[in-house]
Amino acid sequence: MEDSKKGASVLCGGLDEVGRGPLAGPMTTVVIAFHKDHPPIEGVTDSKKLSEEKREALAPVILKQCAFFGEGWATNSLIDQVGIEKAWHIIAGVALRKAPAGMELIVDGRELVNDYAGNQRAEPKADANYWQVGAASIVAKVLRDRYMAEISEKYPDYLWAKNKGYGTSEHRKKIILLGPSPFHRMSFLKKLLKGGFDKLDRKEQNKLRKEANKMTRKWGG
Repeated sequence: MEDSKKGASVLCGGLDEVGRGPLAGPMTTVVIAFHKDHPPIEGVTDSKKLSEEKREALAPVILKQCAFFGEGWATNSLIDQVGIEKAWHIIAGVALRKAPAGMELIVDGRELVNDYAGNQRAEPKADANYWQVGAASIVAKVLRDRYMAEISEKYPDYLWAKNKGYGTSEHRKKIILLGPSPFHRMSFLKKLLKGGFDKLDRKEQNKLRKEANKMTRKWGG
């Protein structure tokens, strides 16, 4: 990271989160700040518009050139305990805890950060309109995706390395078949777990029965 001691007033930071909607895993918030005269980094935009390969290539460039980097993580347990909105405010505050006083902040979305005393503004789609916020979105996405790939090694049946914990059809079927893992957000699964099997069509039910029988034979010897 570049030296941030030149004066916080000349820093412009972007804040974005990833993982607000998944059924499993954490929510990750990242703050990235640059000196105001720093030119935009080529290729940086909303992480959702970039391939995984491009995000992985840009993340180390962003972290090397930025003047400040902060991160906050909300576990699935915290999200279940306090709700997604309060969890966001908590980890946004954590990400900003060591931010230089006076740093200007642009937040993606409509919510301002409760625990930040500096100048800030919130704008929808800021990750696409301000490259500093785009940089934060890229780093947040890369960090969380790496984490999901790591815990997927322990729970491979849920396919988190592929779905990142989001509620894809295959992921939902696995939850119905196997039940939730310690990394699932129980507050997000109430409707799915309540009569979830009965909501599937007959073809899907038969497929899950066959998978269950196969697993039983595998573990039962």
